[in-house]
Amino acid sequence: MSGNRVVILTLSFGSGHVRAAEVVQRALLDGGEDVEVRTIDVLELARSWFLALYVRPYWWMLANAPWMWRWLFERRQEKFHRATAPHWLFRRGCAEVLRQIKEFAPRLVMATEVGAAEIAALGRREGWFNAPILAVQTDFQCEPPWVQREIDVYCVGSEEAKAQLIGWGVSSNRVFQSGIPIDPAFALSFDRPELLKALGLDPRRPIVLVMGGGMGPVPLDVIVQSLELCRLPLQVLAVAGHDQALRCRLDALRGKLAMDLHCFGWTDNMPELMGGADLLVTKPGGLTAAEALAAGLPMILTHPIPGPEDRHIRYLEQQGVAVFAPAVADIPQLAYKLLTHSARLVEMKRRMRELARPDAAHAIAQLARAMFEKASYIDLLATPPTRAGESAYLM
Repeated sequence: MSGNRVVILTLSFGSGHVRAAEVVQRALLDGGEDVEVRTIDVLELARSWFLALYVRPYWWMLANAPWMWRWLFERRQEKFHRATAPHWLFRRGCAEVLRQIKEFAPRLVMATEVGAAEIAALGRREGWFNAPILAVQTDFQCEPPWVQREIDVYCVGSEEAKAQLIGWGVSSNRVFQSGIPIDPAFALSFDRPELLKALGLDPRRPIVLVMGGGMGPVPLDVIVQSLELCRLPLQVLAVAGHDQALRCRLDALRGKLAMDLHCFGWTDNMPELMGGADLLVTKPGGLTAAEALAAGLPMILTHPIPGPEDRHIRYLEQQGVAVFAPAVADIPQLAYKLLTHSARLVEMKRRMRELARPDAAHAIAQLARAMFEKASYIDLLATPPTRAGESAYLM
């Protein structure tokens, strides 16, 4: 067993937190160092009653009472609540998580979700391990429960998130604006004619990618049908992910709409799909938005999770890289305006290049490796990261 052992703790409320853990793990292993990484998904090891008390109420609110979740989220922000749940709930409900961390004896613990960060802080506080903690955020905004005195360093997705943490009392020396960790493949420069040929797409017609992310109900089939009203000869790429029922509904639309519809389930070819598309219609999850930034793919944002993703919309609109569709009926007209206004698309793509951080995962991995030697990571934090497209961060 390697001496440089890392636990990456995540909590699969949605696919974004898990994808972030995966790309950081790959970046750590790509470093050529003697590193052993174990990723632990809390929900796979937690007790059933923990899921009933901590997870299912969240999904119920999203599906049945989104106003309730928005109220709870905003209250947590306003009152600076430092926990998403009582400590005893994590201590008892996630005992097997803490036991496995102790058994693995890591030299570093990383957390890619706020509840996972709370569990990591609890584990160190109560003596389950004595390693530094690196918190990796997957949003452009922050929440008060991330502020835990046991967390040594934060990697954040934006200047706003960094300012929030500092405003809540975290030392600026402990906050590194790395960007949200994504697969660097999203920033690849594809040979577009060859890519479109491989995807079976016509380069003379606009291409819209439609996807819903891994959390929250998004009616992709309804959105796809609405795009008939766009008044353009669209080619639509619809990604259903793991939702088999949705995939069947999308497949049933093929040949019935005045557009070419290409349907996908779960796919590892998202960099290629984003690289081929002219416009993305999506829920504003942090990982998906960061991937689109790297791909230079302008966005129409819809069906946000109340609270955190409402804030993503404000941030991305302010940055000039996305527009918001409050209702499905707004999507066709927004798509038409963007696809027929080439100057605006060019400006949105320019802003995306400025915001993109395709090397974030490798920057985080380099910081994590430095934290094995406590004396050196402070120097790394003091080194300003280079811009995307220049040399890699912290190199």
